[in-house]
Amino acid sequence: MTDRKKINSSDDIPKESDRQFLERTSVGMLMRDALGKIIANRPEDPMAFLADYFDSIEDSTSLVQRADQMLKMTHYSRPLFESNVRAAYDILSSHKVSKKVYGVNGIIFADLLLALCRNLPDAVVTKLLQKIECSPHEAVHYDVFKSGVFACCVLQDYVKLAEQLFQCLDIQRTGKANKSLCDIVVEQLHTALGSSRTDARRILESGYNLGVDGLYLALERVLSRSQRNASLQTCDQFVTEICDAFLCKVKKFS
Repeated sequence: MTDRKKINSSDDIPKESDRQFLERTSVGMLMRDALGKIIANRPEDPMAFLADYFDSIEDSTSLVQRADQMLKMTHYSRPLFESNVRAAYDILSSHKVSKKVYGVNGIIFADLLLALCRNLPDAVVTKLLQKIECSPHEAVHYDVFKSGVFACCVLQDYVKLAEQLFQCLDIQRTGKANKSLCDIVVEQLHTALGSSRTDARRILESGYNLGVDGLYLALERVLSRSQRNASLQTCDQFVTEICDAFLCKVKKFS
């Protein structure tokens, strides 16, 4: 009797190739895109970058989280950052404003700004939003969106530098610094930022005031007349005050 093959034998099922499997599941396209993002952004930690990237494309992830992750893929100083800003804007453009109406409005724009600034002092964030947030139901155009995003990103680096500067002023390493020292630094910064781009003399003076020699002389004058029971200032207080100098240069969105 001739042997018959079993009807349900696995031998009868056509085996798909590795290429066919990758195409059917779209894994190949996803991995190519991920590798392309890594090459373009060149992150310091590629594995962490990949983890953040895959988190950003999960269906369950909110639009704001996805846009936030997109903006964190590379530093704002890199040329590719503007492409990421456009991609973040496109992500938020699928936000449902009302029935059959989608786009970026003031509500979801404010949510993204808060996400970008979540590690900054509350007082600083409040003052920043007063300058760059839009009305809740206002349509946010790309140029306004890009300006707001850049302001948040630059402010984050500014705050980090302010915190490092405070550590230099905290001579006793107590978490508090002489307020007179803090005030003179803030004053020098306000003076420097108040300079006109077209006034060469003021620009040179500002560079000197913020340079090592200028700050040294200013701080030396303060220390020479500083009293023993001088008031102290915390890092948060110093950062909030020094951020006022930055925020004065941010134009309010009309």
